[in-house]
Amino acid sequence: MTIRQTIPRGFRLFAMGTTVLTLLLLPLVLAAPAGAQESEETDEAVVEEEPTIHQSDAIVVTARKREENVQEVPVAVTVVTGETLEDTTAPDISVLQGYVPNLSVYAGRNQSTTLTAFLRGIGQADPLWGVDPGVGLYLDDVYIARPQGALLDVYDVERVEVLRGPQGTLYGKNTIGGAIKYVSRAPTDTRQAKVSLAGGSYGTQEFRGLISGPLVEGKLRGKVAFASLQRDGYGTNRFTGRDVSDKDTTAYRAALDWLPSEKVLVQLSIDGTSDDAEPRGYQRLQANPFCPLFLGVECQPLNDRYDTESGLAPVNGTDAEGYGLTITADINDAWQFKSITAYRESDSRNNIDFDTTPAPITDVTATYQDDQTSQEFQFLYTGSDRLAGVLGLYYFDGKAGGLVLNNFLGAIFGSTSGTTWTESFAVFADGSYGINDRTTLNLGLRLTEEEKRGRAFNVGFADDTFMDITSVVADYDKSETFTSVAPKIGLDYRFNQEVMGYVTLSRGFKSGGFNVRAQSTFFPESAEPFDDEVLDVAEVGIKSVLAKGQLVLNTAAFYGDYKDIQVSTFTAFDSNGDGVDDAFFGNFVNAGNATIQGLEVEFDWSPWEPQWFGLQGNISYLDAKPDSFLDENNDGFVDTQVITNAPEVTGSLRLRFDAPAFGGLFTATLGASYRDDSVLTNEGGPDPRNPTQPLLPISQKAFTTYDFSVNWLSGTGRWGIRANGYNLSDEEYLTSGYNIPVLGVVTGAYGLPATVTVGVDFKIN
Repeated sequence: MTIRQTIPRGFRLFAMGTTVLTLLLLPLVLAAPAGAQESEETDEAVVEEEPTIHQSDAIVVTARKREENVQEVPVAVTVVTGETLEDTTAPDISVLQGYVPNLSVYAGRNQSTTLTAFLRGIGQADPLWGVDPGVGLYLDDVYIARPQGALLDVYDVERVEVLRGPQGTLYGKNTIGGAIKYVSRAPTDTRQAKVSLAGGSYGTQEFRGLISGPLVEGKLRGKVAFASLQRDGYGTNRFTGRDVSDKDTTAYRAALDWLPSEKVLVQLSIDGTSDDAEPRGYQRLQANPFCPLFLGVECQPLNDRYDTESGLAPVNGTDAEGYGLTITADINDAWQFKSITAYRESDSRNNIDFDTTPAPITDVTATYQDDQTSQEFQFLYTGSDRLAGVLGLYYFDGKAGGLVLNNFLGAIFGSTSGTTWTESFAVFADGSYGINDRTTLNLGLRLTEEEKRGRAFNVGFADDTFMDITSVVADYDKSETFTSVAPKIGLDYRFNQEVMGYVTLSRGFKSGGFNVRAQSTFFPESAEPFDDEVLDVAEVGIKSVLAKGQLVLNTAAFYGDYKDIQVSTFTAFDSNGDGVDDAFFGNFVNAGNATIQGLEVEFDWSPWEPQWFGLQGNISYLDAKPDSFLDENNDGFVDTQVITNAPEVTGSLRLRFDAPAFGGLFTATLGASYRDDSVLTNEGGPDPRNPTQPLLPISQKAFTTYDFSVNWLSGTGRWGIRANGYNLSDEEYLTSGYNIPVLGVVTGAYGLPATVTVGVDFKIN
């Protein structure tokens, strides 16, 4: 066993152009009259006077593990309320990318509940065990380590907080790009019930239910939430006649709150998700050249972006569940103790027809299993007007593994099998100290030690029975210990009661590990561990509430030094020495370094009272450029691309209308979301079909989608009617794909088509 130390790296000077500075200073310019008047007052007066805030005063977040107004937190964080998501009949949390700057969220592989998330161009698209995400997902403060079953459906949600940029101090490893916090509704002190029904395009049938209230007055309260979400397929398997890209998910969440005393709260929770849908349909983007050898005809791309012709059995499904126990105790007026104990597990099975033809050109059968146990202790201090913070300990013990069976061209048969064990310890501290009434110093530090053990046994077989082993291409059982120091330092300054600015230097890291697809017979280095990713970021931001609370305007500019980027890619090689690449394997390497910089602007404007009209949106700019590409064999071709899912410009705009109607409240929104050109896959090197030309990755051109929502709520608040639509112009856009030229595979998965749903809600309070 060896030890690798993540070496602290110096921060580069923050440098942005005049456009960035202008947008950052805009809140100061708009608030200048108030600032000029207040400059003659004392600092004490500035603090005591409360601003008028309309939109933001009700939005409380726990981004720093303590409750704070979102406008008071010196972090780039976007909050989407559960009410917003439910009113718009959001299909799952992938809709967040229409609300959050520089965010990409979509279903990974061909499973509808496997999560892939990127923030500011940083994430991880490979869902195989042994590979960690770059954006951490948290369900009620519990980290979900594996992506299977993690594309959470929208039900029983209080809010979703999306923290952008490295969150290495408070959230630890695998939040190098940021963190997504899904906060469910807490049990209530009064009896409540809600039932929601919806139907619409593609045979949509959705049921959501919630019951909450006291069980023993003042001592015990509970809730039960349930969702059944079904939809016909967006496409058809033309070979079998079955649906593809349908939805068949059931989910539940239950919780109990016990108050043994006024100072102690014990919370027990359980949740589960079952996905029984057909596999998602991948579309051929080019004709597969091997198809005539098997079928006697060409397999051209189909004329429907969701149809497929897969001959592989349509096996798919994920079952995931979790248990949590949280104990909160007030030690005294200054200190609070919190313990979060959790266990989660999931099982997944998935057949993947990469070539999408009836022929066995690239057919894969995969099963995954994982379980995790985590324990976090927090000591929160709020005993001073100037000092607040948290001290914590964190432990994680996880096991993930599986079996993947490969059938290539009906002649090459092999398997990837193994397990990755992870044991991680961390100690962290994060706090804020008020230097004076305007200036606050923010400091944080997290020390992590993580041991990973990788076991892989990858073999070749004689035929598709996968019984007779003919070769062993990888057989290793290795351990590696990774250590990391993740610091944070920052200042925030209150220019006046309406405007707060901040600057932060922070570090995040993504854990190293082992390539479970290793073929060490041909590539001995593929069985060696890869290193942590490390990202050092300088960020400047301004949060403001202007025009007497009518306008919330937040901006952030960042510059990041991104080191040892982990890239998963399919690498072609010559297996028989005839000079022609005739095989490939899944490689996983630290591919190089990059510079990540950009600008984000968010706004929410309600210009009139009462607030019958509003304008909400965001715009972001991202410049993610590799400092160098990896050229493993020094042939002058780039062997791996580095930056994917990083469109240069993204933005959204939503118009909101509220008005009394028919004895209740009528609300309507009309939205548009824009995404610039984006690279979706990691490829490089020469094209095996034409070795004098480079192999280009799959990309998606810029596109815009439109959505709407219309809601009516009765005067008593009991009845509600809603209608919603997504992708109204039926824009065709790719979310992911596969490019394996040695097997003629160029396929892609498309985002959702135009859909409309109508629903009714009934509440009992």
